[in-house]
Amino acid sequence: MLIQVKGEKIKFTKMELIVLEQRVENLFESFDKKTLHELTLQKKYDHLQEEVSRHAQHVMNLPAGKALKRLKDEGNLFYKQFLNNYGDLTYTRFIVSGEEELLKQKGIYTIIVNDELKFCGVCARTFKERFNQHIGNIYAKGCFRDGTATHCHVNANITLMLPDNAVHFAIYPMDNEKEMNSLKNAIINRFEPEWNLRSNRDLYELTSAF
Repeated sequence: MLIQVKGEKIKFTKMELIVLEQRVENLFESFDKKTLHELTLQKKYDHLQEEVSRHAQHVMNLPAGKALKRLKDEGNLFYKQFLNNYGDLTYTRFIVSGEEELLKQKGIYTIIVNDELKFCGVCARTFKERFNQHIGNIYAKGCFRDGTATHCHVNANITLMLPDNAVHFAIYPMDNEKEMNSLKNAIINRFEPEWNLRSNRDLYELTSAF
């Protein structure tokens, strides 16, 4: 696949998406490392302590995931305050397969649906780690406020496309992180991929962290 940006044609290598499990729901429920009360003692959640005493006192000593699921089942939308904006969606477990030596590198990646560029991002570590351990394998704590909203957002969008659409990843290895950022931003500015939501910087701003 060729992407033309800044007058240069850049060749991306296609990688196949292999589905392992579909329609994974209520993933947040399996988080059991802390009770709901213990979670509110952390900085990201301490502003919710008073509301927990009002809206969720009956579940505050349950494992956090089970407590939130109980609130959800009761129709109490307060549970969403503990999750990121994309933390209660339907996900897919998948891996990305292709040329192994390329997957061990880092650089720019795109997600293509029916030949349309939907998302562009950066892997500051290896493509394989980002795809197979993070985007393709959303974990319970990742659904929470201090999880990774981008991975939830992208995975949920891929899930909506499957199985009726052709979805694949395409990668372009690079070593220099500054150059990765520059190219990624240029691609976003040029093509405005639908899943790179500019209204939320957490979803498109480049960082080297997972």
